[in-house]
Amino acid sequence: MLPSHQVQPRLYAGFWRRVIALLVDAVVFSAIHWTVVLCFGIWLMVPWTLLGGGHGPAMAELVDIALQPFGIVVAWLYFTVCESSRWQATIGKLALGLRVTDEYGRRIGFARATGRYFGKFVSVFSLGVGFLLAAWTARKQALHDDMAGCCVVRTAGLAKWQDGQGALLEPMLPAPRASGMPGWGIALVVIGAGVFLVLPVGSFLASFAIPAWQRHALRAEVAQGLELTERARALVAEYIGARGALPENNRVLGLPKPEAIHARYVTSVRVAGGKVVVTYGNEANTVIRGGHVVISPMGSAARLHWRCSSTDIDVSYLPRQCQP
Repeated sequence: MLPSHQVQPRLYAGFWRRVIALLVDAVVFSAIHWTVVLCFGIWLMVPWTLLGGGHGPAMAELVDIALQPFGIVVAWLYFTVCESSRWQATIGKLALGLRVTDEYGRRIGFARATGRYFGKFVSVFSLGVGFLLAAWTARKQALHDDMAGCCVVRTAGLAKWQDGQGALLEPMLPAPRASGMPGWGIALVVIGAGVFLVLPVGSFLASFAIPAWQRHALRAEVAQGLELTERARALVAEYIGARGALPENNRVLGLPKPEAIHARYVTSVRVAGGKVVVTYGNEANTVIRGGHVVISPMGSAARLHWRCSSTDIDVSYLPRQCQP
């Protein structure tokens, strides 16, 4: 079995060396991932087009849904195939002179490399503590290394150790059985944690987070309409101050026609009896599409202020200044 770090100080990869290797792998993996995604996306678009599908939001949504599993699959194959190959390392580890072995310094198989990869999810579930263990344990093993019975070693350090007493003793002894959980066992742990822990907690948080995000997004759309009324409100205030009366429409204020004042979520801004009325449409969410916000002048010309309200948009979707 490989000795501890104290016995063979330059045998194992340190924590920061592994971090740098991971950063290199992130760059390489991104290039591989997006190449695969692009190729698959083109392959998916051809039959979609032949079937008469367009290239609008529906197509983008279809491609996005279809490509969701690709990230995990490509990452799994990248790390597992490389670390179980003759390289015994990913490109990042090769660049840093590192190698993945079992606890006896031998090449690992595809199943054990798979177990090591899925064991990383357990390290993630531990809020990253599983990765930090690589800085403290006797053989610089992270949690997923220990679970799979693996070590990350320096290529030069391993060769030096194998040329020493390790290489002399191994032929005399029967091949030891590798320690650690089998790959399928680690995968079951990860899947079980996802089913019984992550999914319920995620669903509970999503039940609060998603409605809150939707309210925030809808408030942002409604707020765009209020921003478009700034010039109209200024002209209404000037008209009231100069004439002591309420303007009847856009024309008397020198404003464009209501439909000419529009934006991404707004179809028109019109003045009616001194009130400024915003109508929502275009790309607005269906919840507020066709709805209106009415901004009414209040008080005297000297102390004019504005009150906004709506009869067909829920008050929770109105900006703060419009809520009672």
